[in-house]
Amino acid sequence: MLLLFRKYPVYCVICLSLFYSVHIAISDTAKPINNTELSHIKNFQRLLLQNPSNTDAHFNLGIIYYRNNLYDEAIREFKKVTEINPADATAYFKLGNSFNKKNLFDEAIRAYKLSLSSNLHNAEVFHNLGIAYANKGMTAEATFSFKRAIELDPNMAESYKYLEMLCKEKPQSQASISPAIEKKSPVDPHEISTLFDLAVSYERKELHDNAIATYRKILSLDPNHEKTKENLALIYNNKGVSFALQEKPKEATEAYKTAFHYKKNFPEAYNNLGAVYISTGKVDSAISAYEKAIEINPNFCEAYNNLGVAYTRNNEYDKALAVLNKALSLNENHPGVHFNLGVVYSRQDLLPKAIDEYSAALNLNPNDLSALYNRSMLHMKNNNLDRAANDIKKALFIDPKLAVAYQTLGDIYQRQKRFDEAIENYKKALEISPEMQEALMGMENTYCMKESAKKKPH
Repeated sequence: MLLLFRKYPVYCVICLSLFYSVHIAISDTAKPINNTELSHIKNFQRLLLQNPSNTDAHFNLGIIYYRNNLYDEAIREFKKVTEINPADATAYFKLGNSFNKKNLFDEAIRAYKLSLSSNLHNAEVFHNLGIAYANKGMTAEATFSFKRAIELDPNMAESYKYLEMLCKEKPQSQASISPAIEKKSPVDPHEISTLFDLAVSYERKELHDNAIATYRKILSLDPNHEKTKENLALIYNNKGVSFALQEKPKEATEAYKTAFHYKKNFPEAYNNLGAVYISTGKVDSAISAYEKAIEINPNFCEAYNNLGVAYTRNNEYDKALAVLNKALSLNENHPGVHFNLGVVYSRQDLLPKAIDEYSAALNLNPNDLSALYNRSMLHMKNNNLDRAANDIKKALFIDPKLAVAYQTLGDIYQRQKRFDEAIENYKKALEISPEMQEALMGMENTYCMKESAKKKPH
């Protein structure tokens, strides 16, 4: 069982006045909109009446509103763009600028981080993020953001100025500010924190390759950052699951092995790797993977269950029973374990025990078609044909398109000499699956049996 686990250019930065108190003075006074701007607004609104999802129209409306100090209206339009296109870095940037103008600094910081999650190399976004942090009194974060802006664009004059202002608020060596001679410590916690937030944001938007690249950047700064290694392991585990579901075993195997690089003791990934080996017929390799998962987590019920499946595939029934019963001791209400015990007991021809296990599985999961079908087969073997028919009818109630169930019900009715009902069910099976040889042969045999029965004297 697998665990599951823009096209717009960047506009100029905000030009704001920074005071020694590290508070930014902002004017919220709207100015009259000239006729040209009003005409543009009407044109864009007309476009939106025709197509409410026109991101260009929403974005340009936001620009006009922002330019005219109508920040609430600008926020509304930029938000609409990000709702339609969550990866629009420029819309998040302009949204952050609008929040900054409204002194909504927490919202501005969130918007800038979302912008950076799509473009980590935008100096202007880092600069304005620094302004928002400064307004919150988060001097360390602001300092990092301004330094990052300068690192990306050494001509960012405003960032130099703001760094100097911050230094006057919190004295430190002037040399430590100058990017020309700045010497970074091996691990900058603020940089790592920002990068980590960005990587998590990438994950939330399912931009996994971007998340991986950002997490690897963190590890280049701090090779022992455990949370980053944990998250990378989880990403690769989930990649493995995705590849497995797409029936790409080679890629899935590589993904799980990469997960182990970041987290050696990862029982869920070993369990999932075992499932890939099972699917490709590498049963011994699967056994080794499941045993490793159990070695790491001795109470891992799912790994015991899957190990039981692997032993069953190898016809090692005693071993299979031992690990399946161990799984049952960890979770007595696991329908899959009961089902697999039913399979093992069936292979050993212990039919009453097998029926009991399938019944237990069905008590926990009444819609388990496989358990219903398997139990019906055992009832047929015991010549309990009415019980067998009842199980098949339950299966057909759950899935009326199950051709094999109609064919089996035909077999049951044939044995009960209910020939017309048998033929009817064979026909239903063939309607669903015209190439089903078992149903075709069953129907032909039933016709012959029916004719023979007519010829016998009463």
